[in-house]
Amino acid sequence: MSESEVLYDRQGAVGTITLNRPKRGNALSAPMVDKFIALLNSAIADPAVRVIVVTGNGKYFCTGMDLTPRDDAPTGLDPVAVTQTMFTTLTRCPKPTVARVNGPALGGGVGILFACNIRVFHTEAYISMPEVYRGLIPALISEVIVPQLGAFRSKQYMLTGERVSAQEGYRVGFVTAVVNDTENLDKKVKEYVDLLLQGGPSAMQDVKQLVDAVDLRGGDQKAVANYVRTAFGKMITSEEAAHGIGAFATKQKPNWDDFGIGAEQLKSKL
Repeated sequence: MSESEVLYDRQGAVGTITLNRPKRGNALSAPMVDKFIALLNSAIADPAVRVIVVTGNGKYFCTGMDLTPRDDAPTGLDPVAVTQTMFTTLTRCPKPTVARVNGPALGGGVGILFACNIRVFHTEAYISMPEVYRGLIPALISEVIVPQLGAFRSKQYMLTGERVSAQEGYRVGFVTAVVNDTENLDKKVKEYVDLLLQGGPSAMQDVKQLVDAVDLRGGDQKAVANYVRTAFGKMITSEEAAHGIGAFATKQKPNWDDFGIGAEQLKSKL
């Protein structure tokens, strides 16, 4: 695979991963997914990166998995395992993630954007899961989609393969914002990135873990209460919280540069 099929760029505290196979609708081959994971892990391990943006180049965000065999695929690379790893790594990313949805997302592309925390759509973007048209099912992406959409909408979208517009996605609740051109797409993405950069890195990681923990333990109120109490105790005694409270008390803007989540901090949090 040409490395140019997946690009990475860091500007300040923002790392951007771009799917760059526009002539094939940014369809994901196994080597591309493998590269995506490597770049994502690199961004996670870089303490200078505090927000990760995922986008596509050209007309499409991502048209899903490319099932065509490739001669440049590494020997022994399991496409199922590597794709699961991509969704899991992106979903569990300790840093906030933003999907800059520049165009339509199909199949696995829907899984990528659902694995991100913020989703800004171009008005002409839509999602579709047309696997049933080919006698397939959206198995790998179901893990990130069903918990968010719920059983009713998931079955509807997966059974019909219908195109769900950006506007409908906003109405239903899985789209953060819809904008009408590329310039405004970039502006809106920057608005959310700027908001995210105001938060403490560890606090945002803990927010993501907190929401997931409460959601997954929803049927066990005792487990939820215990987790929330533990999370509160950890938060209130952290150096990051002390810095943030001190900055608020003195009416100054907190400086989070010394609190970035990097490789060593990640190891201690796992």
